[in-house]
Amino acid sequence: MNRIVFLVLLLFAGFYSTAQRGSGFSYGIGGGILFNSATLPDVKINTDINDILSGENLVKGKANYADLTFNYRFGGFVKYDHGFGFILTEINYSTSKIKKDIELNTSRLWGDNNVNITTLERSFSYLDIAVSYNIYLSNKIFFTLGITPAFLLSNTGKQQPNNFDLRALTGLGFILTDKISLSTRAEFGLMEVYNDSYIHHIVIPVTIQIAF
Repeated sequence: MNRIVFLVLLLFAGFYSTAQRGSGFSYGIGGGILFNSATLPDVKINTDINDILSGENLVKGKANYADLTFNYRFGGFVKYDHGFGFILTEINYSTSKIKKDIELNTSRLWGDNNVNITTLERSFSYLDIAVSYNIYLSNKIFFTLGITPAFLLSNTGKQQPNNFDLRALTGLGFILTDKISLSTRAEFGLMEVYNDSYIHHIVIPVTIQIAF
């Protein structure tokens, strides 16, 4: 943890000194909301109680995804603009959650009532260091490609997740003013959240950045 904090301070110091040199550099702050989900193992709970009572298996083989949850992200950035596009480096603190609810059809036992059961719920916080190249599609719109190393800061649950995640990212951004931009993108985890779990983060941040 102390090493991560030292790394952040060192990077910010480097970003600040770099942003003072050359008119193509700028820096600022940003933040926004995250839509979180995750890929889950190739199994699906049989949610129809009538099928289960008829002798079908409780677990079926079918790929599925975690429920969509809402979290947040905030941090700082440095940007180098060269006209055709710009290189953006961001350091962010972000939270995420992996949650999966199922609905059991209990009509045979209790009429038309259904029961919701939470089968998985884990919360995480990360230090994200995103590096992206952004191409101007017009004066107001840019296309983003990049990669995000993410370092685990905290988590819930008995199982210990991996301390590092690597995510590929792509998306679009919109220039609102000379100092303010809005971006939305998708980040796909390339590494498993837990070893041998087949669980990968899916993160969709919507972020506002303000340059100084």
